[in-house]
Amino acid sequence: MKALKSLFDTEIIWFISFLLLFLNFPYALEAANQFILNQVESGEPITVSLRHVFHHGSTKYPNLFRRMDLTETKVRTQELESGAPLTFTLMGINATGIEYVKENAVKEFRDMSKNKLKSAKLDWRDIPKYIPFIKNWKTIINLAKLTYNAYVKPEDQDWYDVGKKYGLNDTFGWDQDGIRGYVFASNDNKTLVISIKGTSMGFGAGPTVGNDKFNDNRLFSCCCAYVDRTWSSVCPCYLDNYRCNQDCLEKSVDEDELYFTITLNMVDRIMKEFPKSVIWITGHSLGGALSSLIGLTYNIPAVAFESPGDRLPARRLHLPHPPALPAEKMNIWHLGHTADPIFMGVCNGIRSSCYVGGYAMESKCHVGVTCSFDSVEKLGWRVDIRSHRIQEMKMKKNVLIVVFGNMLKAFKIELFIIAQLFFTRPYIWSRDFSSPKFNYFILYYFNSEHNLKNEKRLIKD
Repeated sequence: MKALKSLFDTEIIWFISFLLLFLNFPYALEAANQFILNQVESGEPITVSLRHVFHHGSTKYPNLFRRMDLTETKVRTQELESGAPLTFTLMGINATGIEYVKENAVKEFRDMSKNKLKSAKLDWRDIPKYIPFIKNWKTIINLAKLTYNAYVKPEDQDWYDVGKKYGLNDTFGWDQDGIRGYVFASNDNKTLVISIKGTSMGFGAGPTVGNDKFNDNRLFSCCCAYVDRTWSSVCPCYLDNYRCNQDCLEKSVDEDELYFTITLNMVDRIMKEFPKSVIWITGHSLGGALSSLIGLTYNIPAVAFESPGDRLPARRLHLPHPPALPAEKMNIWHLGHTADPIFMGVCNGIRSSCYVGGYAMESKCHVGVTCSFDSVEKLGWRVDIRSHRIQEMKMKKNVLIVVFGNMLKAFKIELFIIAQLFFTRPYIWSRDFSSPKFNYFILYYFNSEHNLKNEKRLIKD
């Protein structure tokens, strides 16, 4: 009897131990994730330099995938030739993110969402995540510079194929077709930032203008860019009387040769090559929207500058969005100002610059968190397509402007724009102002606690 009781007690102990282990498994998993996360120190500056450039073909060469690696010497040479810095300091913080329970969770969600007879469900859990420190002004300004550099074509020509092998004679003009991704990495490859090239607009803007416009009109128009009878449709989904086939529209933004799919393939390749790295993604305009959509798909932090409304293409692509995925847990930020008609979703109508240029930019809302500065009210700027350029900043001659602007309610921080006109004093981020003698420098400063006295001290320094 005692032996039976002893055996029973042993079984009870084993059962309780197993139950405790099972109940604490999520916490153990979180602790493991935290151990990996702490390999990158929170709040410590990270220096990243351009290490790789990827190019993926689209319409003309859909299977072309090329890569260029840059040594430190090549980076310095590229900086001298382009005049743009390629090494930047960023800061990240340990925060909360999410992790999909299943490895192919997004694919399953998209498939179920496309099937109108099924209810789409997305299972995820909270995990610690290393994300960009959005309240740090230097991080924001350097991410903006990263996106600007994505418009600069590399001078080095040491490309090699990482996909289908192409002969050089068979791919004349290949660099005019597709999209580029610039990979900035820390020395130990613990942190990677991918910068996606945005839309090239206007005369002399480069050879990708046609493809960029085609993808803009596919992603951000309501009905295949059929604005009125003077426009030609960019997909066969238009019916009549300004009606479109919804199923056709959803398929039209998910084709293999379009920018979303090829950017997805490019980022997938980078993630597989650097599986232990913390990856962020950023971009401006179309590049910002693509960064946001990729961030949704792969659950990586994304910072987009002045991007068009990406909620419309996100819904058509059946990517996770509220209520399936809370906006505050997406770790996706959209930064812009009210004088930019594309960011604000007002660059439409027969009198708009987008209409004249053949761009049907009809989407307005963004996914994630939107941070908007009221430059129209605070600075007196006019809504102008020229304000969409990331290097475009306006000045009043010989005037120092200090502006306090509220961010949206999701962030209880302030945005300061400090602009100053300098005479014959060069800065890294400056442009000619009507004369070679004049340069101006613009600075975004984020802080949670401030006073005007501190700001004057900052300006003086």
